[in-house]
Amino acid sequence: MKIEEIKELLGLTDEDLKKPLPKPTKWSQPYWDAAKQHKLVFKKCTKCGHIDHPPYLYCTECHDDEHEWIESSGKGTLNAYAVNHFSVPFPFWPDLPYVTAMVDVEEGPRMITNILECDPDKLENGMELEVVFQKRTEEFTLPQFRPVKK
Repeated sequence: MKIEEIKELLGLTDEDLKKPLPKPTKWSQPYWDAAKQHKLVFKKCTKCGHIDHPPYLYCTECHDDEHEWIESSGKGTLNAYAVNHFSVPFPFWPDLPYVTAMVDVEEGPRMITNILECDPDKLENGMELEVVFQKRTEEFTLPQFRPVKK
């Protein structure tokens, strides 16, 4: 069944099918600004060197609020994943099967993200990944991952 048929059958509107967008805070806005420029950045504590993701108001390791933004290599390793074939909110139906994953990025943080451009049957924990950027609106571009192209 096509999404238009499902929309009609369930009485859904275009508004019902809009994917949710991030709600930046003053301390996470630099992350989203960098993503628009196709850069993956992380907030690094200048006191202890801990890298937090998602970005918090203060360092979750030493609680200091002094930090710098560092650019990531964009490389990571697949730690765990789930392939969703159903039971996702309506806006994600066109993306099924939809892969939600935990990716360990080279700089240290673990990100919850999606895996794109890959047959879900070919995913393996430990596989090398690279960041890709998916433009959702003029304001938001989302960092996501795909297998490294060899």
